Amino acid sequence: MNYRSFARDVVKLLGGKQNISSLVHCATRLRFNLHDSAKTDKPAIEKLEGVLGVVESGGQFQVIVGKHVEDAYKEIEKMISSTETAEPVDETKDSLGNRIFEVISRSFSPLLGALAGAGMLKALLTVLTMVGWLSTESGTYFILSAAGNAVFYFLPIFLGITLATKLGANPYVGGAIGAALLEPNFAGLLENIGDRSDFLGIPVLLMDYSSSVFPVFIAVCIYAALNNLLKKIIHRDLHLFMLPLLSLLIIVPLTVLIFGPFGIYVGDAIGAAIGFLSSKSGILTGAVMGAGWTFLTLFGLHWGVVPIMISNIGSGGDPLTGMLAAAPFAQMGVALGIFLKTKDKNLKTLGGSTLLPGLLSGVTEPIIYGLMVRFKRTIIYVVIAGAVGGAINGFFGAKATAFGFPSVLTIPVFTPMGLYVIGVAAAFVGATLLTVLLGYEDRGGNR
Repeated sequence: MNYRSFARDVVKLLGGKQNISSLVHCATRLRFNLHDSAKTDKPAIEKLEGVLGVVESGGQFQVIVGKHVEDAYKEIEKMISSTETAEPVDETKDSLGNRIFEVISRSFSPLLGALAGAGMLKALLTVLTMVGWLSTESGTYFILSAAGNAVFYFLPIFLGITLATKLGANPYVGGAIGAALLEPNFAGLLENIGDRSDFLGIPVLLMDYSSSVFPVFIAVCIYAALNNLLKKIIHRDLHLFMLPLLSLLIIVPLTVLIFGPFGIYVGDAIGAAIGFLSSKSGILTGAVMGAGWTFLTLFGLHWGVVPIMISNIGSGGDPLTGMLAAAPFAQMGVALGIFLKTKDKNLKTLGGSTLLPGLLSGVTEPIIYGLMVRFKRTIIYVVIAGAVGGAINGFFGAKATAFGFPSVLTIPVFTPMGLYVIGVAAAFVGATLLTVLLGYEDRGGNR
């Protein structure tokens, strides 16, 4: 694939670089913010070599290119980086929900590799200790454990940076706000004096903010608004030190007084609600998650659930990931089914090439856009198999103890592991059998 030629074609079909307000990417998608989506030629973009699909969602024009995403992004970024006269994108035309999903997506996208890699490392450590190849008391274990835990423990700092960047504020002040919640002297108060302290005589409820998501989201959003206000009332010559000084002076105390406890309570409430639904009917909750996750991924809305997952993991385990894991395994089953069923060499190659990354890394969007969108009958198979697998995992209470895309290599981060395997195996085998026995759609009919 010629990435320079691809970049030139994409930019042209999007209405030129003047029509592109911003660009980011996630694991498989180029996510464009455009000034005017009416200037795009969506059908032509869908026909370009390497494009698996196009989705307009969350106020973004998303081009799915799978494994080519990083190289394509670099070439397109070079091409549009010289644009200095573009007007800011008008976000008022998007609904509040779309804008929230966009903020979440663009805050987590830069962290995707670190989160996935750290989750895989934690899974590897689990396997090594289970088989007795590594002692949990050894220095090697503690060093590797630090490598796997760091991004999760210091997540408020990383999110502070990426979220402030997205909101147009100073990313390092955003990171400093997150870091303040983990600063040893402040964090030590909880251990040394209990869960109560004070700030200027005002009672402070102390909490553990490591691995938390919602507190720093609230704090940095307020900081971004405050930063914009301070820019208007403080002389430009004083911005360098006055903006960070006043922002930290105001936001950090407000965070430990209000935003932090509120964010923790929100996360705990969501976790409790999920736990309540699971306790009342784990089967029904799991079935809904297993059946519905594919559609959230299809429209790029799955990022809205990621903060809830990470918050639950920080509280001891996330049942959502356990239930929705059935969906990507069902998608992998469809890829295997098409691989086994088809006699078309090109389609067989596509099935195998999309199955392998799914099994090893949990990235299944190439399956969704390369196979399922093309052969729409398979979507029904994934819904059925995902519902069955999700119901099984919901019934057994399967939980993720670390963040990671559901794949063969991340199985060790789920507990109870054996019962979790039963659920995802049911989804995988079920979707494979449905595809092989009932066939799939193509342009020439059923096969």
